[in-house]
This record gives sequence, structure tokens and C-alpha cells, in this order.
Amino acid sequence: MRERMSRPPFGSEEFLPYFKSMVTTSDRATEAAAKMGYRGPGTVRYHMKKFGIPYPRIWSRRPAFSLAMQSHIPSVMIPTTIGRCWVAGLIQGEGCIQSLYRLANDMTYLQLDASMVDPAPIYKLSEYYGLPHSTKTVKNHAWRPQYRKNIAGLRALRVLQEILPFLVGQKLKEAERALEFFGPRGLHSGCYRNGDIWSQSEFPLRTKHRGSSAVVATVERAVRVGGRMFGWSTQRKVELSGRQEIPEVIIPSMEDRSWVGGLAQGEGCTQSHYARLVDSTTIELSISMTDPAPVFKFSGIVGLPRPSKPKPVRGANPNYKPKWLKAVTGLRALRVLREIQPFVFGEKAREVEKALAFFSPTGYRAGCFRPIEIWPRDAFPLRRRLEA
Repeated sequence: MRERMSRPPFGSEEFLPYFKSMVTTSDRATEAAAKMGYRGPGTVRYHMKKFGIPYPRIWSRRPAFSLAMQSHIPSVMIPTTIGRCWVAGLIQGEGCIQSLYRLANDMTYLQLDASMVDPAPIYKLSEYYGLPHSTKTVKNHAWRPQYRKNIAGLRALRVLQEILPFLVGQKLKEAERALEFFGPRGLHSGCYRNGDIWSQSEFPLRTKHRGSSAVVATVERAVRVGGRMFGWSTQRKVELSGRQEIPEVIIPSMEDRSWVGGLAQGEGCTQSHYARLVDSTTIELSISMTDPAPVFKFSGIVGLPRPSKPKPVRGANPNYKPKWLKAVTGLRALRVLREIQPFVFGEKAREVEKALAFFSPTGYRAGCFRPIEIWPRDAFPLRRRLEA
């Protein structure tokens, strides 16, 4: 009643400044109405419309509704360690940890995003998230459209907490920063861009031009000259003589197999490698990334030394970042593919199945075979980046 008595008369010069101050200092329209002595918020909204006063964003917040929605999110998103390892491997290569600002409630949400041209791994990721998968695609510049799955807020926060022990390198640092910045509900009050949370100086690999070149590299066709093959690559005879030293089981842990399967699903390449000196074609599984940490971890899991230096940058653009590459060939690659086969999906699974049938049981096959002869374009259209 006291505030109602102090309210200036409507139409006076003092009323509009008074009314604006009541609106800006109130969390809800009902609170503003109570301060000014009105029976309900309808009168407040009528005056706001009459004077052209914008609706405060804070009045759109619905904390009770948000808490009710988050109550349906499971406290444990991925119950199995094998599942967490696979999701971590896929996010390590194809995932993006980022922020999402929503103007309606002036909040910045944590978002975990993954996009691929092959829908099968995105569908599997959706199953681990406990969400339905989408059949729609999103544009990807001049390349094939991608299937996308993203989660935000509390769900993304809990997934990051569960896969954190299986992340390495800069992705691990990004996840740790996200868990520190976003509150226990996976959001932060105010508007924050990705660069505000993950600065370019601390996280240089988040910038564009992460690949070694924007131009698709081409391999010249092998040519037989004087009974010998030239034009692809050479492989020493040591590979053939060292087969007996390769263990029967390369990756004994199921968790490690799941992690390698998830990483290979996004960043792995199954291809053929011609050894000119022995006139044989071998199977090859390679991992190539700008962050050396996951490549180093992959090398240790498959029992090989780490690469000592990255591949040289192709092209003159200084923004292109060099990539770290580790390739597994021959019998070792064959056994690794057999072990991770249950953890790859879609076209990648068909590529692995075709490789195991073509190169079995030694990982080699006499003669020269190009990758396109083993994995033809009509049967494996997603092996090419650009649309056919």
C-alpha cells in the first residue's frame, strides 16, 4: 500500500520514469504489478505496450520449468565403460565442445556436437545418449550433407564427465575447461562466445584450417616398367620377415578396442599399400590428426612406437596445420581390424569386412591393387569427400 501511495499519477511527467524503474528492477511482471499497486500484471503489460517498453529477457526465464525438464535426464548417461570409451574415441576425432547462447533466458549452454556423412555412427551415438536419432541432414559447404547429433546443458555436462578419463590432448583440456566454466547444470549466466571460453592462444587447434590442405590429394596410377611396379610406395622386405614377432592379440583390453574403434570411425582410413620390392599389396590402417596426443595413444595401444614428427604441410598457406600420422600395415593391421570390427558401424564396418576378406589371412596379397579396385566407388561412395 505504501508503494501504491507513492506512485505518480498516470499521465504525469514523473510516471514514465517511475514506471520504467519498476519494470527494470523487477524479476517478473507480477512483481512489478505488486510494487505499483496494480491488481494484476495485465496493467503493467498494457503500459509497456503503450510506451513501447521492450519485454525484459529476465521475465522470460522459467527456472521451475527448466528444473522439471532436467529431472528427466538420467544421472548416469553411459553406464558401461566400453560405451564410454567408444563415445570418447568418436568425440576425440569428430566431436566439438562448444557453447550455445539462448537469448530468451540470457544463458550460455554447454553443447557437445558430432557430425558425419555416414548416419550409422551418429545413430549409435544417439543410442548412447539415450535420444532418438534424426533422419535429416545439415549442409556441409560444397561437400556431402552431414548427419548431426548434439546435446546441450546438463546432458552434455554429464556425458563429458563420464568420458573425461578417456580423452587425451587438447580435447581433454577443452573438456576440463568446460566442466570448470559451466555450472552443475551445464549452463552459465550471460552471453559467452566460444573464443571467450576457449581462447585461441590456449586452444590453437580449435581454429579453422586444421587440415594439412584444402585440396584433395591425388595418387598417380601405378605403372609397370620393365616388369616392376612404380608410382605408389615402397615397402621393405622386413615387414614380411617380421610377421612371426607380431603377437596374436594386439589389443587385449575391450575398452581399448572400443576406443580405437570410435577413433577409427571418424579419423581412421582403411586402405591398400603397395610394396614394390616384393610386388605385394598390404592392408593399412592409418590415423591422422593435428593433435599428436590421440595419435600417440593409438600407437601405444597397437604396440608401435610414436611418430617422431608430423607430416609436412602441403601448400603454401601458413594457416594449414601439420598432421601427425600413424599407420599400421600387414598382419598387425589385419589383427587390429578384426579386434575393433565390433566397434565400427556403417560404411566403415563394410570397409573393414571387405579388407578382412580381401587380405586374409596374412594381411598381404600378391600383385598390385589400387584402393579403388578393393573398395569401388559404387559400393563405397563415402570414401570420397566430394559428392560424386
